[in-house]
Amino acid sequence: MRGFVPILRSALSQASRAAWPVAAAWARKDYFSQGHLAGIDPATVALVACHWIGDTFWASQVAPILADRFPRAGLYAITKPLCVDLWHGLLPPERVLAAAEVTSDRRRETVSWKAIRRRARRLRGLDFELVIDLTGNRYSAFFSFLLRPRWCLGFDGAELGWLYSHRASIPAGRHLSEQPFRVIAPLLAGREMPFAHALPLRPPRPTCAPEAVLGPLGLIGKRYHVLAPGAGWAAKRWRLEGFAEVGRILQGRGSAIVVVGSAAEQGLCQDLAGRLGGASLFVGRPLGQVLALLLAAEGVLANDSGIAHVAAAMDRRTAAVFTGATDPELCRPLGHKTLIRVFQGDAPTEQIAAHLLR
Repeated sequence: MRGFVPILRSALSQASRAAWPVAAAWARKDYFSQGHLAGIDPATVALVACHWIGDTFWASQVAPILADRFPRAGLYAITKPLCVDLWHGLLPPERVLAAAEVTSDRRRETVSWKAIRRRARRLRGLDFELVIDLTGNRYSAFFSFLLRPRWCLGFDGAELGWLYSHRASIPAGRHLSEQPFRVIAPLLAGREMPFAHALPLRPPRPTCAPEAVLGPLGLIGKRYHVLAPGAGWAAKRWRLEGFAEVGRILQGRGSAIVVVGSAAEQGLCQDLAGRLGGASLFVGRPLGQVLALLLAAEGVLANDSGIAHVAAAMDRRTAAVFTGATDPELCRPLGHKTLIRVFQGDAPTEQIAAHLLR
């Protein structure tokens, strides 16, 4: 069966390429036969960043670079509804456009090619001259092409990547934060290539003051830690009792506990809060409010998840537990080195708690 999958993918790729004459006829004139991108000066630029929280945060880091590269352009972000708040302070609110239809991960989302076409048709009126696909899958490539830009830049080798007018190479074995910077490299010819791990990160900005979320929780002026037991899929989740054991140690040292998660993680978070008598629940809230909660936290315990990435970027003391489903060398949170520590799933809970209590 495993040997059949590459054959099937190759067949699908060849079948999609058979549609090239139709795509070439529908695209703007000379779309598939243009030179380098270094000298272009588009009036409108769209970043297609329809991943989940962690990858969208990395994608957002290129916005200031592109704003500097194209100072006269209208820069937009097209992103998941969940991630709209990650662009707060980077782009005007009216230039952050939600597109739930663009699938990033079939394990967590349904796919509707018809819905993708509808969303692209609605946004086509904005007349994007340059579209940069930072999501890099078949759905985002199809969507980006349907926006009918003059230039379209994406990952070299991405499924349906032939629909881009230009492609950028992504070396294997690099931290995922590099990918958005690698994609925009053709636009920066002659300039030094920056990377997130070599830059001061642009941390996400909360959409409200911490007091607005701490007040209803009764935590104003109190010390608290955030525990986020959720992750993108089950294999990335550390055992719930491990979270509970760390939480009890923190409570024993006088810290309140707030359990954070998405609406889909309600049951998981309630289970953890139930094991920690007196813990507060902060579930299904807008990301901008979660950021406000993180901003005032003493520390954050999370899996390999978006919460770990944004907490680390906000200079919160962060313990990120990797279960073996992902590689810390490629996915670890970035930020102030003394505040961030990666733990394996078999790490002693006392050791994790000690890091959070320093």
